[in-house]
Amino acid sequence: MKRFLYYFIWTMAIGLVLYVGMYFQQQLTEWSKTTFNLFPLQVNIALFPVAIGLLLRTPKFLLQFKNGGPWSFDWILFTAVGLPALYLVLMAFLPFSSLGEGWLPIPALLIVGGTTVSTVAGLVFGYSVLASFKESDAGKSVGDL
Repeated sequence: MKRFLYYFIWTMAIGLVLYVGMYFQQQLTEWSKTTFNLFPLQVNIALFPVAIGLLLRTPKFLLQFKNGGPWSFDWILFTAVGLPALYLVLMAFLPFSSLGEGWLPIPALLIVGGTTVSTVAGLVFGYSVLASFKESDAGKSVGDL
């Protein structure tokens, strides 16, 4: 029952964050239509899924953190999964910024896939960042791995 409540509360918290985030995105959409400034909306569309990905992994991360012990960072997971996802997230809004405007091309995958690609990439990046932190294998034997 305790475990059920733990996950249920996290589900409700993520639902609340989704509701507030979608309300904020709607307000940004209306503001972008009146000011013709799409950059804040593009940043929100790209980074909001990263926050949701972090929230999705947080319950398990907190349970692992509660166990204590030495921690390590899984660079292989982060490099193989996190960095390509981060690239797609950044390319969803950097070409619209003053930093990349005019010379930084939008990848074809983002043009064809629309916001779905950046949304999935944001979820994957947020989740993989916290998944890369893990308890160190230093004290375990080969059979435990």
